Formats: sequence, structure tokens, C-alpha cells
Amino acid sequence: MKQQFRNDMLTYLKHLSMSKKQDIENNMLENFFQQSFWKEAKIVGITYATSLEWNTETIIQKGWDENKKMVLPVCNRRNKTMNFFQINNFNELERGYANILEPSAHSNKVIMNECIDLLIVPGLVFNVKGYRIGYGGGFYDRYLSEPLHTTITVSLAAEEQLKETLPIDSYDIPVDYIITENRCIQTSKE
Repeated sequence: MKQQFRNDMLTYLKHLSMSKKQDIENNMLENFFQQSFWKEAKIVGITYATSLEWNTETIIQKGWDENKKMVLPVCNRRNKTMNFFQINNFNELERGYANILEPSAHSNKVIMNECIDLLIVPGLVFNVKGYRIGYGGGFYDRYLSEPLHTTITVSLAAEEQLKETLPIDSYDIPVDYIITENRCIQTSKE
């Protein structure tokens, strides 16, 4: 069931025109940067987006411009865990798991989970309760199941990525907020 949601959304995203994607992205980022959780965050966890995802390079750059520590995950394929490392420029990235850019193996600026103020969680399909269907790797569900203290979690999604109902498993962890091109949704966790 989740795979069908994934496939449908990947098809939608692949066929989205560049101009439509850019319009959605611009409104989404404008919405995102107005939120207090962004303004107050000092350490931001974020994944470097693939071409199908919403632009995160702009968020990373704005974070640096505002003297925030920007931390990106390195994925451990064997046990499907992630560790976040601080980067100070895009040259510190290299191709990693699933060909995604992540901090180079030479980075030694690991950031403890409990230090991250704001975590931007990727996904493909969402409901307004904050549940998401990701790409199927399970990395973020494992990460979010660990105690994160005061970390605020947020996902970026076009209105088209919101569905009324989703299949939810016991291990699925909802995010606190979803930012779309039209609004900021504070999720109602069950």
C-alpha cells in the first residue's frame, strides 16, 4: 500500500514542470523562513535534496548567512542509522548512500542528536497529523524513535503531497509541522 503512494507521488514529482516546481518552492520557502522555529533554531538538521525533492540548498545557505550551524546526515547502510555532521560549505559534501550528497568521511564535527534544535524531515506523502511516507529506507523513522529532547521536526510538502488518509505502521513517527506553499500545518499528534 505504501509503495503505491510512493510510486504515485514520484510520478507526480517527475512530471511537475520546472516553472510550477519553482513557484511552489518559492512560496514554500517564504513560508518556512517566516516561522519562529526557523528564526529561533541555532542548529538545523537537514538532508541535501535530490532533484525530485524541494530545494534544501537555499535553506542551508540561509542558515549559514544567519550564523546557524547546518548539520547533514551520513547514513550507515548496515544498521540504517544516521549521524549528523556540521558542514561550513558545500565543498564538504560527497556522494553517499543512494547517491545523496552527505558530509565527507573526513568531517569530524559530529553533532549529538539532542543538540539539534530543528530537524527537516524528508518525505513523499503526508497527512495533516504529520505522518509521512518516505522513500522506504527507514532511516528517519529509526532516528525519530530515539529521544530527541526539544528537537522540532518539520517537513516540506506541496499541497498535492497531502492526503486525507495514509497507511500508518506502529513504528511511524509524525513530524511537528508541515510547510506547504500555502500554509504551516501544526500537526495533531495522537
